[in-house]
Parts: sequence; structure tokens; C-alpha cells
Amino acid sequence: MWIAEFSEAAGLGVATVRFYVREGLLQPRTGHAGGTRPYLDFSQRDLRVVAAIRAGQAMGMSLAEIKLLMNERRAGGKSGMLQAMLEQRDKLSQRAEELAAMRRFVDAKILWLRADGTGSPPEPPVIGVANGTRPASPRRRAAK
Repeated sequence: MWIAEFSEAAGLGVATVRFYVREGLLQPRTGHAGGTRPYLDFSQRDLRVVAAIRAGQAMGMSLAEIKLLMNERRAGGKSGMLQAMLEQRDKLSQRAEELAAMRRFVDAKILWLRADGTGSPPEPPVIGVANGTRPASPRRRAAK
């Protein structure tokens, strides 16, 4: 399928698809359709790659991290992927605990508000303080 059809099937904008191709995340076949300008020929495999990219992003991975893992997989390696997945599982477990704490806080806050705010309001949970460390701020993460 050509880029417009692929873009629609993948639920991405054409500019995003072109960015993924430039960055090496997508590697469609190229060819010439009656002219000298190459066209991109996407397949179902490319749709699976987009699904993997989205899954990685949903887990909190950057496109750079996803690209490293994809390149390792393409080269036949698995040790780096295994380590990355183990780390992501730990991060997801921590995030699940934080979300559960936030849900409990929201539930308590709703009950407090329904009681016309009488008594002490519930205390928000402390998020991102595991083992005495705070997560990097967006500015500090970008500087890494």
C-alpha cells in the first residue's frame, strides 16, 4: 500500500509516517511507479511495526529507545530486548502502584466533597518517590 493508504490504516498522519521512515523506524520497500521519483510501498508488517511503536510509547519508552530495540531485533539480538522488557515491566509495576494510590485519593476526595468538605481533606499520595528518588523533570530528561 502506498503512503496515503498506509497512513489511514495506521491511524497516523502522512508527516508522522515520513518521520518514522526518515528515523529508520519504518523500512518500507521503495520502487518507481512509471517515473523517476521513488514511492514507498508499505505492508501489513509495517502496520505491526506501528503497533509495536505505539505499545512502546504507551509503556513510556522514547522513540530513540524503541529504535534501538527494533535495530537489535532486526540484527537478531535478544539480550538487550530482554533487559529492556524486564526494566519496562518494573516501571509499569511501579506506575500501576502509583495509579492505584491516585485512584484511592480521588475516591477519598469525591467522598469528602460529597460530604460538603467537612473535616480534613484527604492527603494526595506521594508519587514518584521510590527508594528516595524523584523522577527526572521533563527538562532534565531532555538534557540526558
